Amino acid sequence: MRTSFVQQGVLKVKRILSCFCVAVALAVFCQASTASAQQASAGNIAVIDIPVIFKNHALFKKQMDELKVSVDAAEQALTQDRDEMKKMVEELQGYKAGTPEYKALEEKMAKVQANLQVKVGMQKKDFMEREARVYFNTYNQVTQTVSTFAQRHHITLVLRYNSNEIDPTNRQSVLEGVNRPVIYQNQIDITYDILNILNNGVQQNAAVPGSQVPQPRF
Repeated sequence: MRTSFVQQGVLKVKRILSCFCVAVALAVFCQASTASAQQASAGNIAVIDIPVIFKNHALFKKQMDELKVSVDAAEQALTQDRDEMKKMVEELQGYKAGTPEYKALEEKMAKVQANLQVKVGMQKKDFMEREARVYFNTYNQVTQTVSTFAQRHHITLVLRYNSNEIDPTNRQSVLEGVNRPVIYQNQIDITYDILNILNNGVQQNAAVPGSQVPQPRF
């Protein structure tokens, strides 16, 4: 009886130890699985520096340079129109106020000035619309390229971030820094992968890292 009792006790202890070992093994497995899942999840997140993309996007810069040429040509034409107006003003000063010649030239100047204002307004609107289309088409191209790249490399989320240092003496720079959606990242930066795809086959004579995005003067 005593031997049987002892054997039963030993068996019970063995079962307890066996259950304990299984529990420990399950806990270790769960922790490992959780860590693996977290690593896999982290690996599916990438970031992209959109300002760097625009600064180094060869086709975008080419289109902006072409727009700038058009703006410069329009400014040159307006300079000629202003010179004509200046000549009229000088001619007007040679007439006595109230004379038929004075009134006729004054009316002509008013019409020329009104037409000039309309011309400037229409040109400004046209240039702004063209600039907006360049930005819109470029951003669409970037997002489509990012989408294709992400699907190919099993990336589930791409976040926009800005790698520029915040200038504490510049209020605008500080405000932009405070509003950045990504504060810290140590994951996959696909910025230059996307740039290489975007610039493939495009002449990159103006694509210099760190250069400024061209802005038309209007």
